[in-house]
Amino acid sequence: GTAVTYGALASLGRSMTERFGTNPSWRVLQMASSSFDASIMEILMALDAGACLVMPAPGPLVGEDLAETMETEHVNLALIPPSILATVPHGRYPELRTLVVGAEACPPELVRTWAPGRTMINAYGPTEATIAATMQSLPGDESVSAVVPIGCPLDGVVARVLDGALRRVPVGCVGELYLGGAGVARGYLGRAGLTAERFVADPFAEGSRLYRTGDLVRWNHDGQLEFIGRADSQIKLRGFRIELGEIENVLASVPGVRAAAVILRDDLETAPAINAYLVCDEDALQAARTRAEESLPAHCVPTRWMRLAELPRTAHGKIDRRALPVAPLARAAAFFEKVPPTHHVFSPSSCA
Repeated sequence: GTAVTYGALASLGRSMTERFGTNPSWRVLQMASSSFDASIMEILMALDAGACLVMPAPGPLVGEDLAETMETEHVNLALIPPSILATVPHGRYPELRTLVVGAEACPPELVRTWAPGRTMINAYGPTEATIAATMQSLPGDESVSAVVPIGCPLDGVVARVLDGALRRVPVGCVGELYLGGAGVARGYLGRAGLTAERFVADPFAEGSRLYRTGDLVRWNHDGQLEFIGRADSQIKLRGFRIELGEIENVLASVPGVRAAAVILRDDLETAPAINAYLVCDEDALQAARTRAEESLPAHCVPTRWMRLAELPRTAHGKIDRRALPVAPLARAAAFFEKVPPTHHVFSPSSCA
C-alpha cells in the first residue's frame, strides 16, 4: 500500500479542475478498475467540480463497447490509456470535449487522430507522486513530435532528471526522473526498507525528499519532459546495451502505427531476439521496418515483427507484455532485395 495524503489528493483535484475547465454540467467517465489508481483520478476529475461521474456496466470497456458508452452517456471528459484508445472507432463523439491519455506512452498517430476538435492531454505520474505529476496539451494538427511529451510538472511538483550519481543531466540527455513536492507519498505501508530505497533525500533542497520513478526521460528544448522508457527495460544483447523504449518511440512515430510494443524474447529455440508488435495496417508495418533500419543502429533493429489487431492488456489497461505471442522471423530475403548479390570467381592464387 502507498500512503498518499488527503492534502495531496485535494491539490490534484483542484489542479485538474482548473486545467480541464470542468464544471457541474459535465459528465466524466469512470472506466478504470477500482484497484487502479487512475480510478481515484477519475473520481476527483468529476467530484471536485461537482460534475456527474458516469459509472458504466461491469466488464472490460474497450472498442465498440467503449464507443457506445461514450455516445449514449454523453461523456464530456474521459481518461483512456493509449492501447485502449487505439481500439475505439473515432470521429463520432461531438460531446467529448476533453480526452486525457496516460498510463503508457502515447503514439503520435493517436494524437493526429483524436486531438482535432477537442482538448487532448497527455498525463503522467506514478501512485507514489499522487497519480499525476505532469501534463501536456497536445496539438490538434500535424505538428505533433515523434515522441509525444509528457509535459511540465503540475503546480507544487518538482521534477528532476538525474544521472546515476544524482547529478542533473543536460537538456536533451536521458536520465532517470525523480519527483518531489507536496504530492510525494509518505512511503509504503509497513515496508520501511523499500520506502528507504525508493524515497531519497533531495540533493538540491535540504530537508526535502524525492521519489525515484525508475522512468527514463529527457528535457526537450521547449522545457517539456519526454518519456523514453523504463530503466529496468534496458537489455543487453550480443554485448550491446539497448533501451527498448527508444525503439518503441521510433516505431510509434511512423504514420499509421496506432500502438507499438517491443520486447526481448529469450525463450526461443533460436538465439534471443528483439520482437516488435504493431497495431497498424500492412503498409505501415513495412514503413516501420524501413524506419527502424534507417534510424536505429543495426543491433537495435527488431529481428521479429508481428502485426496485431490490438495489444493484449492487463486488468489495469496497460500493455501485457507477458501475453505477447512469439513473432515470426523477418523475411531473410528483405536484405537481398536492397543489396543485390555480387559474384566472385575464386582461384587458388586469390584464396592464398
